[in-house]
Amino acid sequence: MKHLHFTQSVEPLQGGGLGKAAIDLHKAFLMSGTKSLLVSTKETPDEKAIPESVIGLRTGPKKCFYSKTIQRKAAEWGKVFDVIHGHGFYVYPNWSLGAQARIQGKMLVYHPHGFLEPWILNRSKLPKHIAYILFENKNFAYSQLWRALTEKEADQIRSYGVTAPIVVAANGIHLTEYDRDFNPDLIPEKKKKRILFLARLHPKKGLRILLEIWPGIKRNHSDWEVIVAGPDEGGHRQELESLASSLQIEDSIKFVGTVSGDTKLAWLKSSDLFILPSYSEGFSVAVLEAMVCGIPVLATTGCNFPEIFHREAGWICEAEHASLSSALIQALESQEADLHAMGQNGRKLVENKYTWTKIATTIIDATHAHRG
Repeated sequence: MKHLHFTQSVEPLQGGGLGKAAIDLHKAFLMSGTKSLLVSTKETPDEKAIPESVIGLRTGPKKCFYSKTIQRKAAEWGKVFDVIHGHGFYVYPNWSLGAQARIQGKMLVYHPHGFLEPWILNRSKLPKHIAYILFENKNFAYSQLWRALTEKEADQIRSYGVTAPIVVAANGIHLTEYDRDFNPDLIPEKKKKRILFLARLHPKKGLRILLEIWPGIKRNHSDWEVIVAGPDEGGHRQELESLASSLQIEDSIKFVGTVSGDTKLAWLKSSDLFILPSYSEGFSVAVLEAMVCGIPVLATTGCNFPEIFHREAGWICEAEHASLSSALIQALESQEADLHAMGQNGRKLVENKYTWTKIATTIIDATHAHRG
């Protein structure tokens, strides 16, 4: 069978983890010998090639993710491909390619990627409602298979009245991208132990909570610093930097901007603890990246990854001040040997369960089993 994957954007800021997850799953399909095409959009001409992909330039209103390339080729793709995978909701690629799946009678597989989380649903309600009326209600009803990242997300899908089969398959990691030496010269010299935050700078990521508890924690843990890495969204970085200044913690909170490739690997492999105090996640690839690099993880319940605690790979807490503070203090007061053991537990968990090869096989098998 020939598969087409589409998502709103391949840019980290516009697509977040959604774009990377779609790209990595597409690559895993190709590595398995399955025919696959990735379709997405970009604001500027594509410079970094993604194998077997069509990345159209975006025009029109930003939140629509409209591309003339997709409009022009959608009907052709609808005829050629057997299975069409939609990653995310509410944007033009879903309108165009969802319609072609219905018109051509092709299998439509929907991947919500956390879009049905209550925190997400409560944002921008009107545009989502309009999109649902215009096209997503038709796509929801037509989809022959849904892929949930977690059992919790499977329940969220069912709450929408979906009766189609659901396959539970999390996001994953390509191990070879991380199993190599890093160049310490790409980042500043390490003078303190490092807590790494690696994600978009967006209010839902909970960084404000972390900054607000940090002054009290810093007093007894001055040998630690927080590295904040990731692209700014909507000017949130300036808000956070102003908060850090008002709290007089700029000396131990370092904003390093967007990181990728070898530089990202250097930050990951030189850090001692990974933190994601998020209110809401589908399934964070950044958490997997930390674990595959052998770093213990502190995450919130909103990250939907209870195995971090159950497999002794780190700590789970609530996205609120007292809970995060308690968990973070526990982490910083842990013995170095215990932190190392947790990091190794996380690495084993990823190797056993969260490689893209295994996840792609699960999804491909499900499409074969449920294709009409």
